[in-house]
Amino acid sequence: MRFYPYTGIFFLALLLVACEKKDLMSFQLDPKVYFYKDNRTTNNDSIVYSFAIKPDDLQTDTIRIPIRIMGEAAANERKVSYSIVADKSDAIPANYELLPASIPANSFSSVIPVKITRTADLKSKEYRLLLRINNSEGLTTGVDNQLTYLIRINDFLTRPASWSDAYFGKYSATKFALIIRETGYTQFVGLGYSGLRFIAQATENAILAWEAEHGTTMLDENGEPVVIP
Repeated sequence: MRFYPYTGIFFLALLLVACEKKDLMSFQLDPKVYFYKDNRTTNNDSIVYSFAIKPDDLQTDTIRIPIRIMGEAAANERKVSYSIVADKSDAIPANYELLPASIPANSFSSVIPVKITRTADLKSKEYRLLLRINNSEGLTTGVDNQLTYLIRINDFLTRPASWSDAYFGKYSATKFALIIRETGYTQFVGLGYSGLRFIAQATENAILAWEAEHGTTMLDENGEPVVIP
């Protein structure tokens, strides 16, 4: 009996291809969902929402947190289950409502919508709301370090993650309020040199005009001079 060594190699290759197809099918049959965190942003796993930079008559708003799936898109809509991590959250029910979330048909991405409500206590207290994605029918949890997302809610000015000390100097609520009043900007992501320089110059002009009118130095809430570098 003659033995052909290449025959064994051929069947081994077929076996490997079959295993790869089986693994691929297993992956496709087990889609996973996770919070999408853009590494280009400075706050990719949390957000600070402040009603203080919104119109006074705005009482409710909806935060939409990006999510994505691993695996294949489906021909049908798939519900996404998520909940609050109770021991790491202190927000009260009056301040939020978890709205239904889903991955639309033939899609790889969507959002988790959370409705937030303005209440008087937000003027003096910031609330935390830590969300976690759970397993659901047709979707299991995905990337381990991308299953939680923190929402911080308040109604007073706080330093935005995109604040630039180089252009605006040391942060203060007084200075931030002045920037908003003079330029309308509340975030500074992607503005580049010209945009940041415009904001700094407009704010500095406003400070100089105020000081010329009042004959004194403008001070912030901490009693320190409001200055632009």
